[in-house]
Amino acid sequence: MDTSTFETAHTAAANMHAGINIGNSFEAHGSYTGDDITQYELQWGEPAVRKELFEAMAAEGFDAIRIPVTWKHHFDEQGIIDKRWLDHVAKAVDDVLSLGLYCIINIHHDSGEGSWIVASKKGFEQSGGLFGKLWEQIAERFKDYGEKLLFEGVNEPINDARNWTANDPDSVSGVLLYNQLFVDKVRATGGNNAQRNLIVMPYAGAWSYGRLESFKMPDDTAQGHLMIEIHSYDPEGFCWYKAPWTTVRDSWGTPEDYGQLDTLKSALSAFIDKWDVPAIVGEFGSQDKQNEGARALHAMEFIKAMREIGATCFWWECGSYCVFDRKNCTVRFPEIVRALTGKSGNK
Repeated sequence: MDTSTFETAHTAAANMHAGINIGNSFEAHGSYTGDDITQYELQWGEPAVRKELFEAMAAEGFDAIRIPVTWKHHFDEQGIIDKRWLDHVAKAVDDVLSLGLYCIINIHHDSGEGSWIVASKKGFEQSGGLFGKLWEQIAERFKDYGEKLLFEGVNEPINDARNWTANDPDSVSGVLLYNQLFVDKVRATGGNNAQRNLIVMPYAGAWSYGRLESFKMPDDTAQGHLMIEIHSYDPEGFCWYKAPWTTVRDSWGTPEDYGQLDTLKSALSAFIDKWDVPAIVGEFGSQDKQNEGARALHAMEFIKAMREIGATCFWWECGSYCVFDRKNCTVRFPEIVRALTGKSGNK
């Protein structure tokens, strides 16, 4: 494909109407470190990902799928990625793209609590070389893929204090260093990567605590091919079934709930206008408390608010968040699916 014809990030974001994650699969990690590549995606209780699941999601109106990927346990001491793992990830990407859907892949649980990617200047000095080497290989593997494949640099990076609410200069600078290296390494591989749409996120992937105000977009040799991504599980007492720091509840829709949503909308809208970049909410959702109606209301209002500022939303799909039966590739919660996609779910 002639990369001069690659759609811009604004166009891609506008073309992605309903997004969903494949969670707890390719980013699963932990006790298994054996030789069977396929076992890695089963560690957190989800069934093996099949093309039939992507087909079911497409049939319900989802047109963009985010596939979080964890790479630790899959590269050697020199930072060379196991080709079998790259091929395993590529199979899922191929299946998504064959259906005409957008696909996002990333570096996921290599960052976050206890991981090797640390959001600080010192952390970048220690691990930036490996981070860049991984992106060189990932980008090289997929550089001939078309415009519907997007790369996301690093998921929810935090500092070595594991502080999810930090916004200090060192932590912010660390994130910016990783984001800039990500863009530079991908662009340097050439091919379609010269114009591929790339996604970066602020510290912890968060929008609150002044994160968007302190965040800067990286420099890019390609014009108009960057997006920002944030995550939101707000209000936490509704979205999570375990949140000891707040009151857990199964209902949503108070004036305070709408006010919090308006605050997010205003903050993200201001960032979009300031930097002239589109945004996605790469993760949002609520866990099941036998409250489908409330979850559907939350999803509908959340997506409505984000669409008003041009932001595409991706539901977090795994475990108690699931709106699909991932084993049988059928819909579990049609009311929520309708809220997410605007189409009818299977009964």
